[in-house]
Amino acid sequence: MNIYFIGMMIAMAVFVIIGFFVSRRIRSAEDFYVAGRQAPVLLIAGSLIASYASTGMFMGDAGTFYDGGFSGMIILSGMQSAGYIIGAVFFGRYLRRSRTITIPEFFGSRFDSPAVKVIATVTAIATMTVYLLSIIQGVGTLMELVTGVDYKICIVIAMVVFTLISVTSGSSGVLITDTLMAAVFTGALVIGIGFIAKNTGGWFASVETVAADPDLSALLSWSGKPGALYDTGIENVIWGVNYGIVWMSVCMVGPWQASRYQMAKDEHTVVRSAYWTGLFIFLLEFLTGMAAIMVHNADPDFTQPSHVLVWAAMHLMPKLLGVVLLTGILAAGISSATTFQTLVGTLFANDVLGGRLQRAGLSEEETQHRSITIGRIVMVIVAVLVTGLALFNPPQIFVIMMFGGTIIASSWMPVAVAGTFSKRLTKVGAGAGMIAGFVCNFFVKLYLTFAGISLPAWLDTSIIGMVACVIAMVIGSALTQVTEEEKAARARMFVMPETERDPAEIKKTLGYTRIAMGIGVLFAAILIVLWIVPYYIGTGRL
Repeated sequence: MNIYFIGMMIAMAVFVIIGFFVSRRIRSAEDFYVAGRQAPVLLIAGSLIASYASTGMFMGDAGTFYDGGFSGMIILSGMQSAGYIIGAVFFGRYLRRSRTITIPEFFGSRFDSPAVKVIATVTAIATMTVYLLSIIQGVGTLMELVTGVDYKICIVIAMVVFTLISVTSGSSGVLITDTLMAAVFTGALVIGIGFIAKNTGGWFASVETVAADPDLSALLSWSGKPGALYDTGIENVIWGVNYGIVWMSVCMVGPWQASRYQMAKDEHTVVRSAYWTGLFIFLLEFLTGMAAIMVHNADPDFTQPSHVLVWAAMHLMPKLLGVVLLTGILAAGISSATTFQTLVGTLFANDVLGGRLQRAGLSEEETQHRSITIGRIVMVIVAVLVTGLALFNPPQIFVIMMFGGTIIASSWMPVAVAGTFSKRLTKVGAGAGMIAGFVCNFFVKLYLTFAGISLPAWLDTSIIGMVACVIAMVIGSALTQVTEEEKAARARMFVMPETERDPAEIKKTLGYTRIAMGIGVLFAAILIVLWIVPYYIGTGRL
């Protein structure tokens, strides 16, 4: 047992205790599934950041940065950060306005169609189960690496902790623990990269050293290192744009992201939290990438890209800070896992079995109690299933994470956008679009993976799925008519509740537009000062 293992066990114990305390405040299904719809900006933004910044970022993304995909990843990061703002303004506030429990329920209500709700539920459960697998594998790998405890034991310990938090406290506990975890890993990374830079020569000197080395210079160039993603700079940029579209879509409508808006206390909270989330997500991705690049100066022979931040925490930081950062990375994984776990339980209880409960002739109190019980049972079942898959399959963190995200981008994003703004999209078009996007993306990706075939950078399976989704929506809508119920459901989306009409609050929210423009300028300044200028100085071109 070492100090890292002790730190991780203490952190997990604290999160579980918080979950138990929060569980005592749960009085209804709304409390358990959507935090009573009373969450403020801090908790919504904290949960959005934590549910995104999992081991997928700190290990999967870090490895891609280290290997030479820096420019492509920065393009991706900027686009997905914009996705939070776009999603909140053009989807999230309408989602919250619907007063639904889940996003599939929202789709079912918008199109007056139980079939559309079922299709959305199936795609959501499939995606989040796959994503949960990548998270648990990442956490198990991290714990084994820094503690020396067997991978399988780490998997079981982690899943028990995830499940205890999810089952006891539901969404209310997840929001609180997410925010605490986000504070831990953000603070640790911001402080930690200062020590990483110091121990590799200083920030600017470290970047200049990488740029001046003929073997490393391509790591920070616009083209990226040949072979890290693709062999040419244009292909690497196209990859960044392609996956930028994918992850922008995920951040707009992904169930583990947009579902947080259903927990917000009002629409102003939805929009305001998105601005802060976009800022911090970009900051975290950039710092993760720069930390990974700097490790090249500390250990030129390092051969485990996905472990690069873990190595830096253990070798380039003070011991205590290293413990905090590694605990923060663990916390990021825990937060994402609890989010996926609670959402799967919510989907089963509300969207799969909710109708049966309502028809059972029970009182309102009994119905809500049974709904919560079903959700908790499903969370345990999912935990057992995913643990089994994680124990007998080798970790593929980055690949599984990208695979899961592309499914939502292909099957949900076009339908969510068109469902909000199109008067011609019908329930048949929406359902056909979801199915086509899911099937084309999933099975083409599956075939290519087993066949060992690589598509060109401009023809990713996610783009194929999106195009298929749009085509199916157009054909399905052309063959059917929008019903009066669908027209009425869409019209209700654009009726702002009286409680949202406070002029002072509206003015304050509109003022965040200036913050968005400021964020854009800030992003550009960060990249120019901390990346581009020292890189060009190192190459001798400035």
